Amino acid sequence: MKSSLHKSITTSALILCVMLATLTPSHASGIQQQQDPLYPFRSSVFLQDDFTTGSTTSGLIGALGWGASVAVTVPGGGTNPGVISLATGAVSGTVARLNSLGSQPYFASLNIASLFRVALQTNDANTTVRVGITDNFTVNPPNNGIYFEKLDADTNWFCVTRSGAVQTRVDSGVAITTSFTNLAHSRNSSGVTFKIDQATVCGLMSTNVPTSGVGQGIHIINSAAASKDIQVDYAELAITGLNR
Repeated sequence: MKSSLHKSITTSALILCVMLATLTPSHASGIQQQQDPLYPFRSSVFLQDDFTTGSTTSGLIGALGWGASVAVTVPGGGTNPGVISLATGAVSGTVARLNSLGSQPYFASLNIASLFRVALQTNDANTTVRVGITDNFTVNPPNNGIYFEKLDADTNWFCVTRSGAVQTRVDSGVAITTSFTNLAHSRNSSGVTFKIDQATVCGLMSTNVPTSGVGQGIHIINSAAASKDIQVDYAELAITGLNR
């Protein structure tokens, strides 16, 4: 008797679960179950850009409306969704920049993580590149920043922390190529960690870490009368530990 009653209750519970499942609206896409897309704004900021929307006009580039000092172009095609190209043009000494609007929208003292996916199209001894966060992408070099750097003569990526025009610069040991490369860094109270294609490089850097206002971006500079070009496929920024 108890067995029959238990079986009946179990069957009824299963039927009820199925009915509820059919009545409950689903927010899943055809690919995967979706979660709440909003982040906890009181403690964090999360930004991403795949450069599949917007235009090539400064202030309207990508989904986040990046600013640029030169005209950007869209190569199109390829296997990466959304790529833009930033070139100096043929005037020597041109600083071609792509940066978030507002040169210093947050302080470098915050817990900041930055990532860019980029590919140098001209990797030679007349090309300087910086990728990360600085107080001013219009100058060479900036006074404050945390970034990956290639100076004209460099063949490897270097990790740089720079504060008040005084810097710590460490060779990553990773060769610069013309392939797409993920360049990421994260900063917390202990210092700065750099990663190239998800592998940690340069060790924990804790000297000359800036605290001034900064913004995210890239610049490329030519030291010869020939155009130098870098392609940007993706960018992201995370700021955590806020209290607002």
